[in-house]
Amino acid sequence: MSKSLPIKDICLDGKTQQRPVDDKVVAHYAGMMKDGSKYPAVEIITDGESYFLWDGFHRLAAARKLGKKYIEANVVNGTKRDAIFTSFSANKKNAFPRQPGTAKGIVEKILRDREWSKMAQTDIARHVGCTHQFVSKIQAEFEKLSCNQLHDRTALSGQKAGLSGQKTGRSASETINVKRGDSEYEMKKPKKKVLDATGKEVPKHLVKFFKRANEFRQPVKQLNDMLKAVREGKEAGDQLFKFVKIENLTAEIGNVKRIFRFGMPYAVCRYCGGDEMNAECRACDGCGFVNEQTYKATPEELK
Repeated sequence: MSKSLPIKDICLDGKTQQRPVDDKVVAHYAGMMKDGSKYPAVEIITDGESYFLWDGFHRLAAARKLGKKYIEANVVNGTKRDAIFTSFSANKKNAFPRQPGTAKGIVEKILRDREWSKMAQTDIARHVGCTHQFVSKIQAEFEKLSCNQLHDRTALSGQKAGLSGQKTGRSASETINVKRGDSEYEMKKPKKKVLDATGKEVPKHLVKFFKRANEFRQPVKQLNDMLKAVREGKEAGDQLFKFVKIENLTAEIGNVKRIFRFGMPYAVCRYCGGDEMNAECRACDGCGFVNEQTYKATPEELK
């Protein structure tokens, strides 16, 4: 809903400002406004009490500089947390470009959050406005730093109190003891990576589909068992299978097995890199993975 909102009522300290305000940009906007230029409405999320600005800090500062008391705003309902998360997507395409380091800072904020960090890299990249390779790089750096900090804290604790697996309360199957010099500390076992049929690591958001491949393998096994039973029955002279044409059955089962095999997730899509929301990818049709037939047709330079 678009409305004229009192500037004094807008909350600017809700952790929704992801980059500093540039005074030169504010001066430029103010000059353009003074000359009659109309700028888009600022973006607000309200919880019914506070109005959290998540996009339009330069426009608001320019309006203040001109002494304006009201500003046009698009207002939608939500929480402060909604406003913070939505602010991560501000300025990714238009307006005054983000300063260097802004996107990295935003990605790190997402990775530090218990809920947001569960998002797939492609979803984070799409929301922030960067590549999933960039998110992957930041996440690797972030996890390495967190791991080093954990090791340092654990090693120090082990030196002071004689760390043991029983005292940590963790299951022995979840942790391993590591020695470094005279110190011994406990760390989580690294999670086993899920690989596609070509040996490429499967992105987290696609793991569930590759793990469900057994839903294809199970009926294939049942078809093999059925064909085997019929073949053995006919060889043994079992009258039950007298009118079953083994050649026809073999051909039909072979066709069904091929359907299952080519329906099974085989490899991460090499065209979009596994972006399940890329509806424009003709190879995977936006699901992020391809079957065996499509993968084999993929150009070698992409494999």
